[in-house]
Amino acid sequence: MQEPQERTGRVRDPGGRARLADRPDRRNWIQYPLPNPDASLRLVCVPYSGGRASVFRRLAADLPRDVEVCAVELPGHGRRLGEAPMTRMRPLAERVADAVAEQVRPPFVLLGYSVGALIAFETARELVRRGGPGPNALFVAAARAPHLRSTRPPLHELSRSELIDGLHRLAGRHNDLLDNEELVDVMLPVLRADLGLDETYDHETCARDPGGPLDCPIAAFGGGEDWTVSRPGLRAWREHTAGGFSATTLPGGHFFLDSSPGLFAEAVAAEIERLDETV
Repeated sequence: MQEPQERTGRVRDPGGRARLADRPDRRNWIQYPLPNPDASLRLVCVPYSGGRASVFRRLAADLPRDVEVCAVELPGHGRRLGEAPMTRMRPLAERVADAVAEQVRPPFVLLGYSVGALIAFETARELVRRGGPGPNALFVAAARAPHLRSTRPPLHELSRSELIDGLHRLAGRHNDLLDNEELVDVMLPVLRADLGLDETYDHETCARDPGGPLDCPIAAFGGGEDWTVSRPGLRAWREHTAGGFSATTLPGGHFFLDSSPGLFAEAVAAEIERLDETV
């Protein structure tokens, strides 16, 4: 199945020839929870499976005011719920890179959460490949290193009931939202697409030109009770940077962004401060 393409309109000029009416509008790719044009740094955040840009609203409020959060809204998520979600990593990373290059003024840091960490990593590689401004750092949360794939059975092709059971296990607790039949009807196709991005991802073949490790530093964040990401799996991100590396463990399971938001914001702010000290 081919990926859905961004549409462009065509109109007829007076001579009857078709001409391009407009280019794909990428402005809907990035949301600004607390806009701050005068910020000294921008933090481009990519959410977890099924997550929308608004999951980073609390983080935006808790970070220093000179940091502007630019939250990525993926097709099929949040305000873009009516669009088809993308199911292949390379074209998705290319679209995110397009949006970042057009809308985000350097310096910026990419932050990805769970599958969003893989998207952010591939976006960083794509920006480097293009030779344009790349991120000053890559922050990854609740995700094992790209060359390490999950040993759990894949979820994205399971039946409805099996997938819901698997999502409860993934979260490490019963998620009451999954008891809402109408909400599940809307979200399951998006969750399947996002889980498929992770479960079919191949680090070696994803990028057009993989190159070597990133030059920018990487900071990894993990939950102490997250059974899906081991500490060695988190620390293995070190292999993907020729710059500095740090790994921070926070209280909570896979979704410590939600269960320990203040501590996560403090940890992110500390890494941003450390980044400033090295410039």
